Amino acid sequence: MTSNADILSISWQAFKANGLITFGLVVLHGVLTSILGNVAFGLGSLLLSGALSYGFSRTMVQVYRGQTPALNTYFDGFKRYVDTLVCTLLIGVIVVVGLVFLIIPGIIAAIGLSQVFYVLQDRDDLDAIGAIKESWRLTWTNGHMWKVFFMGFLMFFVLILGMLALGVGLLVAIPVISVMGAGLYEEIKRADSTGGPIHFA
Repeated sequence: MTSNADILSISWQAFKANGLITFGLVVLHGVLTSILGNVAFGLGSLLLSGALSYGFSRTMVQVYRGQTPALNTYFDGFKRYVDTLVCTLLIGVIVVVGLVFLIIPGIIAAIGLSQVFYVLQDRDDLDAIGAIKESWRLTWTNGHMWKVFFMGFLMFFVLILGMLALGVGLLVAIPVISVMGAGLYEEIKRADSTGGPIHFA
């Protein structure tokens, strides 16, 4: 399996190839997510964030693959609105319950559910429950949980570097991190089909 460091390198190259559209999609997603969070005490976010996460995941996967996503792809999640809403509700409940019992179960749940929207946008044959099960299988059942965990640290490191660059670096760091998340899914999925060795770092 491609190492996390290599995923970062590929993501950087992919961002450079499609920097403008990637940056634009990150800004669009950030603005809409922020606005929705302030609508009806967060009800807007609850109802629509899943559909937008679906579309954002799809566009970042395309960027990682070296493709140039179309702007309308960002709204593809509304074609599967019910599934995205169910995923949002179930993920929220599972993670909150895990955090209520103890921090560790919450982290375990977050890792296991981290690939849900990537799976959902990639698998038209799966509904919300199927996408959740597949995300869990890819991460925990197949032993990729540590790869996901360490990728989180690498993303944090990239974010810190962006902050240290007088904050301006965040304009690059955040889009690259977004592509890295998609790249992690792509490499986990590829390893699942080939049975290759896991590289955590």
